[in-house]
Amino acid sequence: MLLALAVWLLGPQKPERRPEVAIPGVDISLKAGWQLLFHDGCRVAVPLSWRADADGSFAAAADGSAISIREVAIANWSAHKAQMRRAVGAGKVVREDSDRRLWLERASPTAVEHYIDVPVGPAICSGLLEVRRETPLEESTVRTIVESVGPTRPAW
Repeated sequence: MLLALAVWLLGPQKPERRPEVAIPGVDISLKAGWQLLFHDGCRVAVPLSWRADADGSFAAAADGSAISIREVAIANWSAHKAQMRRAVGAGKVVREDSDRRLWLERASPTAVEHYIDVPVGPAICSGLLEVRRETPLEESTVRTIVESVGPTRPAW
């Protein structure tokens, strides 16, 4: 009787959904409604609504925003970062320049481009995120995508 009264007063209990799930073997947690793509020794997380190509190297949103990832051999991380800063050119914003990530942002008339490089031994995982100006992504979505770019583990 007491239990029935509690259920009647409080209503039925809603199922609990975990907001994030830790992915074994990868140093990220995946948010509900997101997918993890793997390509060429690299990984990136994107919203489930984004459509990925068959090999996981590219995914796009309905509005045309997109990300591509690949692994690229480099000789030296510091020299690579300096070369990328020069290549992206004027008008760039350096969002991060650290031992673990280079994140450069550049605006074009139609999009905001995010260049992301993460060192992986003698290579980098490189991502290019293009966010359409007509329907810009939330800053938290951009940050989640950028921070998910990285290497896969050998176990994968």
